[in-house]
Amino acid sequence: MKNFFQRLRSFSLNLGLVEQAQIVASTAVIVMMVTIISANIILQKEFEFLDFVSVTTAGIIGFASVYFSLKYGRQLEEQRRELEALNTVAMVVSKSINLNYIFSNALHKVADILNTEFGWLYVLQGDRLELKKTFGADFGFFSEKMLSSKTFLEWTEEIRTNKETNLTEGIVFHNNLQLLDIASWVSVPLRVADKSEGILLLASTAKDFFPARKVNLISAFSNQISVALNNAHLFDKITESEKRYADLFEHSPDMYHLVNAEGIVINCNLTESQILHYAKSEIIGKSLTFLYPPEMHDHITMILNKSFKERQEFRGSEERMMTQDGRTIDVSVNTSLVYDENNIPVLLRCVGRDMTEQKILEQKVMQARMQAQKIDSIGNLAGGVAHDFNNILTSIMGASSIMRRRIPPSNRNYQFVEIIETAATRGKSLTNQLLTFARRSPVEFHPVNLHDIIEETLRMFEPSVKPFIEVEKVLSPHVAIINGDEGQIQQALLNLFINARDAMPNGGVLTIETNVDPVSDKTVSIKITDDGIGMSKEVKDQVFIPFFSTKEQGKGTGLGLSVVYGVIKSHDGTIAYVSEPDKGTSFTLVFPLIQGVPKDIFFSSKRRITGGSETVLIVDDEEFIRQTLSTMLSDIGYSVTTAAGGNEAITLLSKKKKFHLVLLDMNMPQVGGKKVFQKIKSLKLKSKVIISSGYNDAILEGSKFSKEIDGFIQKPYKMEELAKKVREVLDTEKS
Repeated sequence: MKNFFQRLRSFSLNLGLVEQAQIVASTAVIVMMVTIISANIILQKEFEFLDFVSVTTAGIIGFASVYFSLKYGRQLEEQRRELEALNTVAMVVSKSINLNYIFSNALHKVADILNTEFGWLYVLQGDRLELKKTFGADFGFFSEKMLSSKTFLEWTEEIRTNKETNLTEGIVFHNNLQLLDIASWVSVPLRVADKSEGILLLASTAKDFFPARKVNLISAFSNQISVALNNAHLFDKITESEKRYADLFEHSPDMYHLVNAEGIVINCNLTESQILHYAKSEIIGKSLTFLYPPEMHDHITMILNKSFKERQEFRGSEERMMTQDGRTIDVSVNTSLVYDENNIPVLLRCVGRDMTEQKILEQKVMQARMQAQKIDSIGNLAGGVAHDFNNILTSIMGASSIMRRRIPPSNRNYQFVEIIETAATRGKSLTNQLLTFARRSPVEFHPVNLHDIIEETLRMFEPSVKPFIEVEKVLSPHVAIINGDEGQIQQALLNLFINARDAMPNGGVLTIETNVDPVSDKTVSIKITDDGIGMSKEVKDQVFIPFFSTKEQGKGTGLGLSVVYGVIKSHDGTIAYVSEPDKGTSFTLVFPLIQGVPKDIFFSSKRRITGGSETVLIVDDEEFIRQTLSTMLSDIGYSVTTAAGGNEAITLLSKKKKFHLVLLDMNMPQVGGKKVFQKIKSLKLKSKVIISSGYNDAILEGSKFSKEIDGFIQKPYKMEELAKKVREVLDTEKS
């Protein structure tokens, strides 16, 4: 009975205005019927058949009116309330992007309109459903382990109810769910762009609580919540885009500021603040000229006038800005205008790139080019000196060879011939170094003895060493043969020696050590150590960077160690260094050894001189050289004729005088060696031609001439070397 009255009370409270009006009207009809019947009874009036029909008809109409009013009026009222609820949720969605607020309001509104006791709202985050809101329960509907299951996520993409779901489908519910005595439930997906992004789930203790009409209503609510999710996603994307733009603006490598038509900076980025050492608040609101030194103010005012009045934009304008500490920096500025709706320029965008480091680098490059030009000039001079010196040495070395052959070793003067020949050989080595410096010697990799290169480099270096610097050599007893280019290796070693010398302004010890490991590593290492000023961490980090130098202006190009690095790498080697301030520096160079090369190829041995009886024409403008070469070849049996230059040689050759071989100097006044050779070719003489020059064979590189001649010999040379070359060329002819 108590439940009956509770339901009656609930029923009366849920009646709408239309239903209440219909009940009042129906009650009036009933009262009227009762009044008619009561009046007839009291008046003892006979109740006729027509009266009965009238009263019955009025009653039926009244009760029918009440019935249909209650039935359809309640449906209309429910639809009205549902529409109001949907409208409320839509307003919440349109007015807010706070998902927690939307989820809470929407879930409570749905549960309230449907009179359900329980509700859950899940949202997909990554590959897992996350519980966002609950109604009537403080735990989830599904087991936690289900929420990231791929099968379960696919299951949630459709509308599901308790009627079509059983334990055989593998859906696991929360352990506490049975405490709620749930008899029916429905799960509706939340869809965004045809993709499931979550579920709205409602449950009730009443059976069959969710007919199709209610499911459709829940779907309508889920659509509104989906709109909220979509709005939130769009807002997140916009927010993320704005963050990226703000980050790009603030942390751009270039300085950026906005200036209005009055020349006031209204915004700037963090990069500008950091480069100029101002806080952003110290820049914004100031005149643009505030950022420039006084001498630039008129120029900046001119740019502002041309920008806003003449609508001119600037590209690559080179300017100087001033930092807070008064230092000026070089900048390249690009500008663009911002127009309002009336096409009037209202703002000027200015993008400034700090060019200070680039300007310094350009200056260093220019200085390096000038230095390179100086070196090239010195190189040309050195090459010329080396050529002339080789001509002199040819006479000295040739004469000493002749004397050594004619004087018996027992003669007391024989030792002086040896001295002359040894000194001339050292002179030849020096001129080769000059040619290498002058870049007249090509890069050519072949087996070289590293110890010999070290010795030669030290002989070149030691004259420049200050008296208070001691040089120590600790060379391995093993021969160190590598595949390399003497000139490049010598240049690298010389750079390291010079750096070590300059690092010891107050004197010290320069140590050169070698270690040959022919068994395990099959390498040779050179360790160059000084006890000078050493290097700081900042210097060590940039030690191989081109143009980086710690020396004073004009005392270094910053290319020394970068050249060393390049040379070592080109020889398949490695370079490492250790340095500490005030403790000195040690560089270690490691080269791979060549295996299987006879060690004695680097040691001179006396060979038997083989002569001949052929006719030889010697063409050279130096009388001493002609005389020396003529004697050297005559002594070993050849019939020799000499010509004091190109013109004389051409005269002899034009007489069709037969020569088996022409030993031809390359560089002669008036008519050079190449013209003489061309004359030989034009006369169709069968003479073999050997070119002799104070330069090396690099002068012949890349020319057809180098392939047409029969041989080349570089001045100066000993008698053994000349005899060997002449015999090789003549014997090739015979074969």
